[in-house]
Amino acid sequence: MPRRRVYSSDSTLPECVSRNNMALNPFLPFLFVLGAAGLAAPVGLQAAPTQVTVEVSKALQSFDGLGCGAIFYEGHMTSLAARNKPEEQEKLYDAMFKEVRTDYLHLYIRHDHEPQNDNADPWTPAFKSGDFKYCEHTLAICKAALQRQPQMKFYATLYTPPAWMKTNDDVSGGGAQKGTLKKGLELELGEYLWAFLDHMKRNGVEMHYLSIANEPDWPHTQPSYFLDPDQHAALFAKVADYLTEMAKRHPEVPRPKLVGPNGLSVIDGAEHYLPPLLRKAGNQLDIVGTHDYDRRGDRWKTLTKAAKGRPVWGTEWCVNGPDDSPGQIRSATEFWLAMSEAFNGGANVWMAYDWVYPPRQGGEALIHLKWGESWEPTRIYHGFRQFASKLEPGMTVVSSSVSGAGASGFSKPGVKACAFRSKEGKRVVLNVANVQDQPVELVVNFRGAGDGPAGAWLTSGTDTLSPLPAQPAKSGPLKFTLPPRGMLTVETGAAITR
Repeated sequence: MPRRRVYSSDSTLPECVSRNNMALNPFLPFLFVLGAAGLAAPVGLQAAPTQVTVEVSKALQSFDGLGCGAIFYEGHMTSLAARNKPEEQEKLYDAMFKEVRTDYLHLYIRHDHEPQNDNADPWTPAFKSGDFKYCEHTLAICKAALQRQPQMKFYATLYTPPAWMKTNDDVSGGGAQKGTLKKGLELELGEYLWAFLDHMKRNGVEMHYLSIANEPDWPHTQPSYFLDPDQHAALFAKVADYLTEMAKRHPEVPRPKLVGPNGLSVIDGAEHYLPPLLRKAGNQLDIVGTHDYDRRGDRWKTLTKAAKGRPVWGTEWCVNGPDDSPGQIRSATEFWLAMSEAFNGGANVWMAYDWVYPPRQGGEALIHLKWGESWEPTRIYHGFRQFASKLEPGMTVVSSSVSGAGASGFSKPGVKACAFRSKEGKRVVLNVANVQDQPVELVVNFRGAGDGPAGAWLTSGTDTLSPLPAQPAKSGPLKFTLPPRGMLTVETGAAITR
């Protein structure tokens, strides 16, 4: 299922084909209410309330952070500086890395660092700094991130080897042709990756995590290469061994933690790609990473079970297809749906697809930037910022459930909830999204959260992290009326009762 075609030129807009090409319903009139008893229900409000219950003492897995990508439009991201607008460039970096708490930045390893083989010996790389010209954009973005969030970790993915390494002699995946790595070039691929790691480290940016392929399970026509499960496992093992040995020979370039299989489908990754990967390279696989574009049922629990105790990361997700809702509020709540299902299913880290795209009606990116001129955050950005606002690594995901009128199945419209408990046990954070085009009456119960006050914040088509009046938790359930596509964060400040 084609998602996007990407070109190496930052001036060319990717093409995206929707899997959700449904017509948007007009927003219904709504009223936001706290303590809604005794007030008239908004027009279109569901008759029965939706119940959200948080079981504070039922710990699931650790929350290790959120991330986002700087993948295809690095040149766009740095274009304000290129147009001699340093102040605007710094404001954009502030929006990305200061206003939003993230801990991971996903980077794209381009295919043009070695247009022809540097030499016949992969153990003695002979790359030149000029080979990595485009990395200037990536380095600038990484350094801007570190200035604002020194804890930032960098995760890099190879989308495709250079054309001369491929069976189709093209950086495109070849679609049905299934262009893949030529036999006998496994160490050359390892050398290509190591050269990138070395260049970035020499310029002050260390790569902490690495994936050798992007969606190897899908025959792309964009820059990519196809690997079946056995091919992927065998290549992963050889590249891992190569990078481990190179780290011994060159300790100034540490081997990153390796992420795999990084496929399109959570289920296919769990059922088809992970078993041979664990057999052939289980001791080298540090993190189980996946995209989530094939959203079948309770897929995350299937993956976490298959991961056999390894951390599970959602390494890419976005909304496919057009979105003409105001500020792309529809896409914003779909992001919350995807994040909630991932964390409730066992994921430790979740990453949005890309920080910046040119202006478009697609829901791929958080910020829209007209090259060198102006930029604008979408509702996706504001929603993502709110979801992250009260979270930090070291928290624990705790059990939450939704029942009543707004409850729905996996990846379907309705009310979606996800809850977190602080490391010291003094805070509980609940993120709830109304993923539908009608308002909903909401009743929230915190079981085991103490009697302290509960603060609340709302983002919707018209609200941006708007603070709401605090409610005392000791008075019983908290009551809200969420507008269509409303995103609510509730934080309790009392010590957790056991």
